[in-house]
Amino acid sequence: MAYRKVTGPDGELIEYPIPGVDTAINTLYPNVRWQFTGNKFTVWDDPEGREPPTGDEIIAEIKREEEIYNQYEYERTRMGKYPDLDHQLDMLFHDIEEGRLDKTGSFYRAIKKVKEKYPKTN
Repeated sequence: MAYRKVTGPDGELIEYPIPGVDTAINTLYPNVRWQFTGNKFTVWDDPEGREPPTGDEIIAEIKREEEIYNQYEYERTRMGKYPDLDHQLDMLFHDIEEGRLDKTGSFYRAIKKVKEKYPKTN
């Protein structure tokens, strides 16, 4: 099951699914051992004895996962746009040395620039 993890604004860990057939099946039926080949299940071992999901159920779950995934596009886009962590720490060090731990510091301005260019969606 494929999930991305991101730290939320309050420091909480947020996990969201990466859409796909495997994630959809595992989300719909956790703890089931399965194998999907072609368009059918070749293995389906559900300790609760449930039948495998239908194609329509899988497609509906993938669509739900895509909606969630798209809400976090800003996070995936921003990830490669921030300065490298060592550069961020160097900027922060110099801002401390120069007494600029406010909105005039290079660290703040660099991070703010990325956040403004790639804003969060509601």
